[in-house]
Amino acid sequence: MKFKYILLIVLVIIALHLVVVWFFMRGGNVPAAGAEATAGGTEQSIAEAIAAAKAKAGLKKTQNLTEKDMAFQDRSKPVLSTTPRIHTPYRYEYAVRGNIPGIPSSANATSGILLDADTRIVLWAKNPERAFPIASMTKLMTLFLAYEDIVAGKVALDTQIQVTRAAAKIGGSQVWLDPRETFSLQDLLMAVSLKSANDAAYLVGEYLGGGDVAAFIARMNRRAAELGMKNTHYYNPHGLPGTSSRTDNVSSPADMATLAEYILEHPLLMKWSSTLYADFRTPGTKGHLRMKNHNNLLPGGRYASPGVDGLKTGFIARSGYCVTVTCLRNGKRMIAMVTGYPTARERDQFLRQLLSWGYSRADDPAAALAETRKQASQVRTTTKTAAKKKTAVKRTATKKKSRNN
Repeated sequence: MKFKYILLIVLVIIALHLVVVWFFMRGGNVPAAGAEATAGGTEQSIAEAIAAAKAKAGLKKTQNLTEKDMAFQDRSKPVLSTTPRIHTPYRYEYAVRGNIPGIPSSANATSGILLDADTRIVLWAKNPERAFPIASMTKLMTLFLAYEDIVAGKVALDTQIQVTRAAAKIGGSQVWLDPRETFSLQDLLMAVSLKSANDAAYLVGEYLGGGDVAAFIARMNRRAAELGMKNTHYYNPHGLPGTSSRTDNVSSPADMATLAEYILEHPLLMKWSSTLYADFRTPGTKGHLRMKNHNNLLPGGRYASPGVDGLKTGFIARSGYCVTVTCLRNGKRMIAMVTGYPTARERDQFLRQLLSWGYSRADDPAAALAETRKQASQVRTTTKTAAKKKTAVKRTATKKKSRNN
């Protein structure tokens, strides 16, 4: 009998032990299998975290999204940049306004800006807050919104998009899309970045708008307002001219510099915009195109300028040849934008001069501005003196002629 009591007590103890173990396992207090316990607790490597985020968003592990990009993945709606400097107003107190003394070709610009993005100091400004047609620079917003959707997990780089009849009909610079074709989103965005393909830009906008390009255009305008681009308005996702000047896409130099700053936050967009050559369609197949970047200021371009790593060119008759340029030289980030040039060559040559001029004065913009004003004053004085001498010579010649008569 005594043995039975002992056995019963042992069984009760075992039962209580099992209940306690079961309770703690339900509460999640037992380390999961495969987890590595460290002094800092259970950790997952950065690489594994990125891979997990990509998988959650439906992206391949091999796709070139950075850790910084992947931080957006769990947000249902991408937010504005958290970089404080982007939200700091531009400083114009040291800006040379209008034409630049010593750079005659600056007179051809209808508008423009040169910004030291590190200090917020504008070194040159010509109609910086006035809206002008921006042609294919429009595509920067199309690319930006597409990329936001990628990092938010709404679409993936390898999302397949069927060409629509509407997209195939878009003219101008294009990659000759056919309604029988399907392309990845990445291929289309590369075509937009390098070839400035209007048909690809329209197709991307149409797809991201849920089949309604008007919905995407409305989103472009909402996003511009959110970014503080108060002098910007879009009527299409590619930049082709409207039926009149009233329906051209427009923006100001300051607004375009702002958009460029946000794009600089996204490495993959910058990688595309700095790529000089890429293939569209498989080499050797029908319709293959070897695309060349329209930005000839890039390394290897016809008018290569040191440090240029983006961004987008444009042209329609009412905008002239225009461009937004990003440049990183000796650790200093500059952003430039101009409109109105009669040829691409003159635009690019001016940009080369402008960047060199800007970097030469970035260390002490106040002293540089004082020197520029001094030079401008001397030029005005010399011009007035020459004009007076010319007038005096004419008067003398007139008097001599009168005596001869």
